[in-house]
Amino acid sequence: MNSHGANRHSRAIIDLEALRHNYRYLKEAAGGNRLIAIIKADAYGHGAQEVAAALKDADAFAVAAVGEAVALRKAGITQKIIVMGGFVRAEELQICIDHSLDPVLHQQFHLDCLREVPDLGDLEVWLKIDTGMGRLGFPQSGAREIVDYLTGLDTLGSLRIMTHLANADDAENAFTEFQIGQVKSLGLDDYEWGIANSAGILGWPETHRIWARAGIALYGADPMSDRKEARRELRPVMTMKSLVLAVNPHHKGDLIGYGNTFTCPNDMVIAVVATGYADGYPRHKIDTARVEIHGKLCDVVGRVSMDMITVDVNHLSDVCVDDEVTLFGVMQDVNDLADCSQTIAYEILCNVGAHVKREYVG
Repeated sequence: MNSHGANRHSRAIIDLEALRHNYRYLKEAAGGNRLIAIIKADAYGHGAQEVAAALKDADAFAVAAVGEAVALRKAGITQKIIVMGGFVRAEELQICIDHSLDPVLHQQFHLDCLREVPDLGDLEVWLKIDTGMGRLGFPQSGAREIVDYLTGLDTLGSLRIMTHLANADDAENAFTEFQIGQVKSLGLDDYEWGIANSAGILGWPETHRIWARAGIALYGADPMSDRKEARRELRPVMTMKSLVLAVNPHHKGDLIGYGNTFTCPNDMVIAVVATGYADGYPRHKIDTARVEIHGKLCDVVGRVSMDMITVDVNHLSDVCVDDEVTLFGVMQDVNDLADCSQTIAYEILCNVGAHVKREYVG
């Protein structure tokens, strides 16, 4: 018997109704344009097949790799599926054709592969233009030539164009305006574009074209720098829970955990909670993380261990072994946990979802 998932105390509750609410909210926020649900990395740890099945009205899905897309097709998902990373081997192009997948074209290798296939079977593709992300995409200088080449392929289906915003999560960063200007300068407005990611949807209306891509916001984590002031109507989809393993009284001066990093400032009660970095809970903390017990927030003290964290419950009078603990969810935003761990919500959700048992509701 292994020591993962169902055999450990920590678990992730996935609220599919919250997921559907977020999709509807983001589609409206994107001006009613077609909305792509990003479900790469096993839907950010939420379960790609379960998420896709729950979003029956989604306009399209997107994953990172061809293998992810094929698994969704085998699971019965029929909507458009975009492969954001494109194909990495020539044989994967034929897989895209056979399974009606939309590869993203972002390098010369992709164009060379298309040239070698006599019948592309009306394959629909997305041309990625680099407007400042500096990661994937053709340079803007050759965009028109590439478009002309692709439109000249008789057996190719629809051509759409996309780019990726680098700083859209920063509501005050002018670089997004620069990227919007780069798109306009290409003179390719006759084509269907996909520009907005989650941050573009929420903060930059000028990026709302025919298509938008909802990633982290789909799962209820607001990526914007002004999230605490804006209070957007996103609902957390994943709630991480565990239980109290022990409740121990301590005296003033007692040391707690590895490295003796916490010293009890007075007599206090410490609850040991059955979770740790083996469950995807972040080990690194620069500030005090909190968990919820009996509807009250409690500080995590001392270092996070592989299987345990220690929590100050001195302000609670009735904490017992096996009591439920919420590590993040509605009361404790995953973004807040990410902030105090010097990471991002994406990483926490992916790590937790890959390690613990998932339970689906809604």
